[in-house]
Amino acid sequence: MRIEFADIGGARTRIARGGSGSYPVLFIHGLGTQAERWMLNLDGLPEGFATIAPDLVNNGFSADADFSGEAPQRRHLRQIRELADHLEWSECAVVGSSYGGLIAALFALEYPGLVKRLVIVGSGSALHPPVKQKEVLQAVRKNAMGAIHAGTLDACRDRMAATTWNGRNVSEAMLPGLLTANALPGRLASAERFYDALIAHADDPACQSWPRLEQLTMPTLIVTGREDIRASWQKAAEARLRIPDCELSIFEECGHGPMAEYPERFNQALSSFLAPLTRNPWPSGARGI
Repeated sequence: MRIEFADIGGARTRIARGGSGSYPVLFIHGLGTQAERWMLNLDGLPEGFATIAPDLVNNGFSADADFSGEAPQRRHLRQIRELADHLEWSECAVVGSSYGGLIAALFALEYPGLVKRLVIVGSGSALHPPVKQKEVLQAVRKNAMGAIHAGTLDACRDRMAATTWNGRNVSEAMLPGLLTANALPGRLASAERFYDALIAHADDPACQSWPRLEQLTMPTLIVTGREDIRASWQKAAEARLRIPDCELSIFEECGHGPMAEYPERFNQALSSFLAPLTRNPWPSGARGI
């Protein structure tokens, strides 16, 4: 994995890259985390793939944004589209975890010609009806803001452990970066504004994928943990029936982060699902890696 910074749509964006190939696979993290959420996965795919994981604005080491005139969900969607344009992609696969699953689904819904395969991981934001989403977002806000206010490594660790199965498999290597990002000048105030705006727009149809799951036309994989407290596996099973070409993988004894709690199994499932994409030559000139 390597790190770089780029100006994406006028906002400083930190990007983690991995893989040894050229076909782009975009990884989108959830709320209050950053690109390192995928640190056990970016180099876990076979040859042929280039993996890219940005810090969403107001997260990690990307710039903070003003959401006074734009819903956070739409701002993040725009960031992903501008990143794809910056990298000159004509097609890609997208993997999103938790809130990142919502952004991945919105991206696939609005740019179906660009997204050839979609993976939604433990995402109540993408697969729950709006009334349930606001309830979950309130819990996420409380958990995230508590860690930012505390400003300690233990608080970051406890926050991540709270959504895993039995408090297991919190990546210690990710925690110092998360702690540092939380301490950036202005991040506390920007995080409060961000979560308030996010919750306020949760029932905006333009910020929802749940009512439009039938419109996801590309092959889709849902991965979820049986013991996930943020994303119901029952709702994932319902979504599988609504999405025309969809597979569902439920990880037993697993919480909100299958990619971190069981990285080898997750990488194997992802590699198998994405394998058909590398059978066709990747268009020349695209900046996948």
